[in-house]
Amino acid sequence: MAGGGEPLRDWSPLGMVRSSWSKVRVLPLLWFLFHGIPPLLTIRLQPCELAGQLYILDVPKSELPLWLCIAEFESRFNTHVVGQANADGSRDYGVFQISDRYWCAPPNRTEYYAFNDCNVNCTSLLSDDITMAVQCARLIQKQQGWTAWSVYPEFCNGTLDAIDECFQPGNATDLKASDELAEFKDS
Repeated sequence: MAGGGEPLRDWSPLGMVRSSWSKVRVLPLLWFLFHGIPPLLTIRLQPCELAGQLYILDVPKSELPLWLCIAEFESRFNTHVVGQANADGSRDYGVFQISDRYWCAPPNRTEYYAFNDCNVNCTSLLSDDITMAVQCARLIQKQQGWTAWSVYPEFCNGTLDAIDECFQPGNATDLKASDELAEFKDS
């Protein structure tokens, strides 16, 4: 303290930058600690993009509206979402919110863990490549039907939006999906 008054503060532009910079470095760290996954890893698919990927992965076109509805209401098309803990402590993973109680192996063994019917680690369901998530979701649907997803009765068991526009000529997603499908089928 100079002259018994307030402490000297560095009001220079450099001092203010240093102060601001320390806050900027701390915020992402706090976000990571409280949310587990940095926001940069979150991928939200567009409905037609998901429809194209599902079609490439041999999901019948007639089922696409149901899969899009489930993805919308389960994860808002977010490939990296891990749901809040369920009543039994289990969690749901990925775009289709697949439970780690029965369908995938959770990152840490827990007392609620029972099976791994999809034979996959739950973290594999959080990938931009949705192949594993689609394979597992289709297995679930085959074994338990559409009601395996809690959103089905209320939101997806009725008139659904048509996906035809996703496959119209000139749709950028359609062109990308068509090119990828052609490459996939040629190989």
